[in-house]
Amino acid sequence: MKTLKNINLKTTAFILVLATAFLGCERNLSDDIVLATFPTTAEIFTDAPVGLTDQFFRSFDPAQGANTSGFGVDDKVAYAGTSSIRIDVPGSNDPDGNFIGGIFEDRGAGRDLRGYDALTFWAKGSTSGPVLVGFGTDFDRLPTDPSYNVSATIQLGTGWKKYVIPMPDPSKLAQETGMFLFSAGGVDPVGDGPNGNELAWTFWIDELRFEKLGTVAQPRPAILNGSSKSIQSFNGAAVKLDGLTQTFNLSSGQDITTTVSPRYFTFNSSNTAVATVNSSGDISVLTQGNTTITASLNGVNANGSLAIQSLGVFTPAPTPTRNAANVISLFSDAYTNVPVDYYNGFWQPFQTTLSADFLVNGDNVLNYTNFNFVGTSFSNPTVNASSMTDVHLDIFIPGALDPGAQLKITIRDFGPDGVDGGGDDTNLVTTLTSANLAANAWSSIDISLALASKSRLGLIIYENNGTNLSNFYVDNLYFYEVPTAPTVAAPAPTLPAANVISMFSDQYTDVPVDTWNTGWSSAAFQDVTIAGNATKEYKSLSFNGIETVGTPINATSMTHISMDVWTPNITAFKVKLVDFLGNGFGNGDTEAELTFTPAQSQWVTLDIPLSSFTNAGMTALNDINQLVISCDPSGGGIVYIDNVYFHN
Repeated sequence: MKTLKNINLKTTAFILVLATAFLGCERNLSDDIVLATFPTTAEIFTDAPVGLTDQFFRSFDPAQGANTSGFGVDDKVAYAGTSSIRIDVPGSNDPDGNFIGGIFEDRGAGRDLRGYDALTFWAKGSTSGPVLVGFGTDFDRLPTDPSYNVSATIQLGTGWKKYVIPMPDPSKLAQETGMFLFSAGGVDPVGDGPNGNELAWTFWIDELRFEKLGTVAQPRPAILNGSSKSIQSFNGAAVKLDGLTQTFNLSSGQDITTTVSPRYFTFNSSNTAVATVNSSGDISVLTQGNTTITASLNGVNANGSLAIQSLGVFTPAPTPTRNAANVISLFSDAYTNVPVDYYNGFWQPFQTTLSADFLVNGDNVLNYTNFNFVGTSFSNPTVNASSMTDVHLDIFIPGALDPGAQLKITIRDFGPDGVDGGGDDTNLVTTLTSANLAANAWSSIDISLALASKSRLGLIIYENNGTNLSNFYVDNLYFYEVPTAPTVAAPAPTLPAANVISMFSDQYTDVPVDTWNTGWSSAAFQDVTIAGNATKEYKSLSFNGIETVGTPINATSMTHISMDVWTPNITAFKVKLVDFLGNGFGNGDTEAELTFTPAQSQWVTLDIPLSSFTNAGMTALNDINQLVISCDPSGGGIVYIDNVYFHN
């Protein structure tokens, strides 16, 4: 399947910067009170910068890859007068950066633009090409100041043409410093979308100014791009309104739609007890119930709405415990994620899946609704998972689960050419059923990454095999390696020897131990050395006995038993103490067993209060003859043990 993309990735990077600027929080001054007046200068550039500092091209877009060498003034090309702004857009392979972008900033107090209704300019290109333009962006604006950004993508031609970017609400622009912004990448030579072969080109801008046209009409604001959506959410969730636009009709009869800052809108929640929405379009879900979020802009009701049903308290997915050194994460708050192109790939016209991703109490969760199929792409760059052995994800199915439910998961390696659909791709396909998935609960899924080649992984596809999986959540999506043994030694204990009865440790003098692997044990045992440190190794573990019958341990003066364990696969590690009460085995023994869930593939110190054993029914600690370990999965456990000792 081919992914259809409508926006240049280089321009997308710049839009992300704008989105950040949109989120400026609180205003120093009231939106309705202006304590001073500011210059009303309309011109930005005619034959020279007007009313700006000498360094009027203040800053390039800070996104990675921005080219800083293509801006200048052309004294040979102009629409009017003697000069114009010239922008040389780099090609995709330019070593100085594959796109160009920046802002014109009034470095003084700002300008009062309330008397205008549009930004206008004349422009042309050496070829036809798209350019992101707008105003209201100021990289120096304080976080406490509101941002009234506006942007639109225009298509330049090879002849001079006047372009109009309307102001959504001029009354907001009493002191604006962001005069103009632009961002552009290379031109696609054959029209098949961004593919790394975009060509360099040039465009010119002249007569750049604000105007009062009086012909900007028919305002049609929108949230969510004008759609009415419904989502399920939870108490504590944070939801961000997107798709904030304003559409005007121009004197040419054409409509122009701009992406605008949420600060232009007035937002409303129909039930503020369930959810509130602030001036930045941030929704906070508070309690169980229903509400609808709507908006208006400059007195005109916006198209689109968001109906929210809060289901109450959210149960998060289990927190991953694997060592980050053994993980390549695509989506998890527990690890640093590698670059991901998108979590909801759109394959027109067949995909119906929508995203309703949410943040609950600091936990980011992917949410897919109206599900038929959906893709997660991580192809820029692809992921080299050659050393990884498995892939993990947590899935939550809300509501009833069809007994015949089938969730098909395909993991794709792009092959030697590194391109999806290049003819050398390989796929790993797994189908989950109701045996793997639970209703209204998190299911932790681990899939063996059994691909012949996994050095160029780039895509995961989820497919609904015709059942009722219309809505599900995903968290903790990552590849991981299951090492078979530790490569570093267990941490050295630091307690004074006088406070310790040691059974096994390089740090102390050990008491006599009859055996670390009794004849009745079910485990493959050997003594090994890990990074120069003596260590006990158990494989194929079901249960294993360690005996001190010859010299029983009197632990009545001790408060804890401690041991370091390392396991790649044990999910439940059990520790049992047995006291023979001075009567020998089988004559009224007292014992207790405790269960622990150790983090995998890393050393974990179990420091267990002896009171936990007595609270579990053990009546004496003065004649300890046996220490028994066991595990789940029984028969397949692997564990390394070091530093086994009692202490007070």
